[in-house]
Amino acid sequence: MIETRSAGATWSGNHQYRATEVRLPTGIDELAEVVASAAHLRVQATRHTFNDVADSEGALVSLEKMPTRVDVSGDRVRVEGLVTFAQLAPVLEAEGRALHNLGSLPHISVAGATATGTHGSGVRNGNLSSAVTGVELMDADGRTHRIDEDHPWFGAAALSVGALGVVTAVELRTEPTYAVSQQAYTGVAWADIAADPIAVLGGSRSVSIFTTWGDPAHDLVWAKSDTGAPSWVEELGGTAVGDDIHLGRIRTVDNTTPRGTAGPWHTRLPHFRADAPPSDGDEIQSEYFVPLASAAEALAAVREIAPDFAAHLLVTELRTVAADRLWLSPAYERDVLAIHFTWRNDTAGVLSVLPRIEAALAPFDARPHWGKAFTMPGERILATLPRGRDFDAVAREADPRGVFRNAFLQRVFGG
Repeated sequence: MIETRSAGATWSGNHQYRATEVRLPTGIDELAEVVASAAHLRVQATRHTFNDVADSEGALVSLEKMPTRVDVSGDRVRVEGLVTFAQLAPVLEAEGRALHNLGSLPHISVAGATATGTHGSGVRNGNLSSAVTGVELMDADGRTHRIDEDHPWFGAAALSVGALGVVTAVELRTEPTYAVSQQAYTGVAWADIAADPIAVLGGSRSVSIFTTWGDPAHDLVWAKSDTGAPSWVEELGGTAVGDDIHLGRIRTVDNTTPRGTAGPWHTRLPHFRADAPPSDGDEIQSEYFVPLASAAEALAAVREIAPDFAAHLLVTELRTVAADRLWLSPAYERDVLAIHFTWRNDTAGVLSVLPRIEAALAPFDARPHWGKAFTMPGERILATLPRGRDFDAVAREADPRGVFRNAFLQRVFGG
């Protein structure tokens, strides 16, 4: 008999799953049995979402009891099962390989992160999904299919928000390993950031800017360089921070990656160490993506309304993502500025201020992060995604019974 457990809640506890249970197959045959017998089903991975994208009106399935496997071959790596980036990265490093980028925390799963367009930063770096070269999906009948870059559905499958089936394996493009030096700086004036945000965000391989939109003590530039120490920030008046680092109103405690020395890519690109919890999880996250070319204007629009949401905000992080061709990607066919909000864990309060932010960013055709809190209606989101309706058509063809179609997808694409 296949083991089950309760569905519980998302990582921060802001969403309690409606699903009746989580089923825990131990192999591909049991997974096929679970999928083929389900009326409604979604996948629960590491639960680092802040909405109901991974919820179901029926059951959930987790691959946590199934075998995992990582196979490196040339410039490709195949990742099978519930593997996190923290588990994958050392395997790649041992083979002299690397990924082009990583997210802020390595604790998330490869399949889940690529399915939602999760990203790091860098004007030349695509999101994590942009490294995908192939996906193995189990459809609603329990059959497995491989969709690679030559398949007409690849643009939908590489970033699928779980709508096409259960992702059982992902193949990623790799590159030769590299070292990164990073440092975080206070003292860079917001006026200098706002005057040319593209120049600041493009100063190193990966740059993040933290702000609370008004208190200069909370403005911080975190630069990660593959060409030596990012000392260019000092020319903007930046002063390197010490051991204690404050990200807005969040004080980190011995959980960030080393600064001031060079190290392998996977020990520097994330903000948070793989061997430590990134935070206590008492937060809600939202994120919106606007064209990078409109960065200065979009930042001015948000700063103007910042007093309206200041009481709910812990910190905002600004990052960049290079354009790609994935149909649901927030960076589809345009380089983007990612405006990320970490909120106090107050669902009602956060939902009350999001429409104001979304209205301020509407002139820039903002797209939301699929795994984070937002209130934008589906028709408005799809108006910013030229291939959004094509994605919906593929999802309906791949899943004609609607097994993987949940309330989240119905809100975005319609019933």
